[in-house]
Amino acid sequence: MSLPAGEPRPSHATISLSAVASVPLLRPLHPLLRGHTDRTFAKYLSGRSVAVQSKAREKRVCLIYARERAKDAPNGGIAKAYAQTANEVENELVALLHATRPADPVPFPEPPVASAPQTLNDLLEHSAPQGRGLRLTSFLRFCTDLLPGGRDVH
Repeated sequence: MSLPAGEPRPSHATISLSAVASVPLLRPLHPLLRGHTDRTFAKYLSGRSVAVQSKAREKRVCLIYARERAKDAPNGGIAKAYAQTANEVENELVALLHATRPADPVPFPEPPVASAPQTLNDLLEHSAPQGRGLRLTSFLRFCTDLLPGGRDVH
């Protein structure tokens, strides 16, 4: 079987850029990974252990490499394989980041807001030591609480 002169021979290395470009193989990056440089990613990992930091950096490099190779692949099959690898590495990296997330700090409770504005005299009255009359009154209240019927006894 021979080809007529002037017709090109079919090649095994035919590049089908339209086939590669028509299928969106790479999904958008997860929000945790979007927009990081090496410095910002290292800062993001600073609260985690050294082993986790090195594993996350390694996975991030693999992810970037696989995504770039998927974009530059000569045919659809290779691009699909690199895109699948990139998606799997991204899933592992996101799972690692979620699993090793530092604990949220416990919020410090705010002091209660006074219902009325306090003056210096109000503060002095409340901070002054209790007098003898108040101690006696609180003792009598305690005793009446012990009686049957509580404070309703006259």
